[in-house]
Amino acid sequence: MLLHVLGGVFVIATVAVAQQACNGDASLCNKPYNQVSYLITHNSYASMPNVAQNQHYDVNTQLKDGIRGLKLSALKSHNNSGVELCHGSCAILDAGPAHDTLNTIASWLNDNPSEVVSIMWNNLGNFKATELQAEYQQVSGIMDLLYVQPANNLTWPTLSDMISSGKRLVNYMDVGADQYQVPWLHDQFSYIFETPYENHNDSQFNCQIDRPQDPTNTEEMMYVMNHFLYGSLKIGNLPIELPQPSITNDTNGQALNNHADNCTTVFQRPPNFIEVDFYESGTTFQVLDKLNNITYTPKTLGDGSNNQKSVNETSSGTDSFGETALDTAAALAFVAIAITILC
Repeated sequence: MLLHVLGGVFVIATVAVAQQACNGDASLCNKPYNQVSYLITHNSYASMPNVAQNQHYDVNTQLKDGIRGLKLSALKSHNNSGVELCHGSCAILDAGPAHDTLNTIASWLNDNPSEVVSIMWNNLGNFKATELQAEYQQVSGIMDLLYVQPANNLTWPTLSDMISSGKRLVNYMDVGADQYQVPWLHDQFSYIFETPYENHNDSQFNCQIDRPQDPTNTEEMMYVMNHFLYGSLKIGNLPIELPQPSITNDTNGQALNNHADNCTTVFQRPPNFIEVDFYESGTTFQVLDKLNNITYTPKTLGDGSNNQKSVNETSSGTDSFGETALDTAAALAFVAIAITILC
């Protein structure tokens, strides 16, 4: 009997210790969800070698490394049988059915019970909320993780409360949300506004409100600080925007720190979601910890390298993958695909 009692005490103590850290740090536990800063990866699924690639590491690795926001693009599959994760066009970059990536997310969350993760959907395929819900319903265990925030309610629970309830996956949809039919798929722009996302050099990063056009309550809404750069490629009169992996040590370094400081001043609070390409480059996690008032601890990222430099260190040249310019062969292949699509 004593052994059983002691065993129960041990289990309770273990759970308590495990929940002392919320999203990696105990100081975040008592903070409301909307008063915490999170790194979110732009086109999180786009990690395969491709000229349209936005990340070097897959979603599971991103979560392991500390990414707590995932931006996903929903397009129609070739046979219109479901939701596909594609960058612009599935002919350019196709990361497979949405439910495969959702399964990865659910598995990771179940293995990490003290973490809260957010998903933001770009509904490029104009899906109904119920169609996206059908993708989730194909994933074992994910429905039990879905958090529901009442419509038009900008008062959020603490991370600790969300973790205790088990509802640790927050979902947003930019177009087509219907919270009457699918309450957990939140209308993004009722809760969140964004800074401009079409930036082509560091000087264009700013803290203006880009979407939605007329937010109703900017003082209480959360916000996304879009901080990634596009390179331009023109095919005739058609502009094609491509990621810029060769300069992300600069983009994600002092420029990121300056952008975050500027937006914190403009909006009188830190950004909630810092959206980046190639998250392992630069000083992304140092900037994040600074915004959350956490002491930064160097961490091993991705393939085992530690690329996070001092937040005041200016980096230049190639990124961690040795890219010095947009790969010419890949760019030509992209052009060929684009021409095929246009024709």
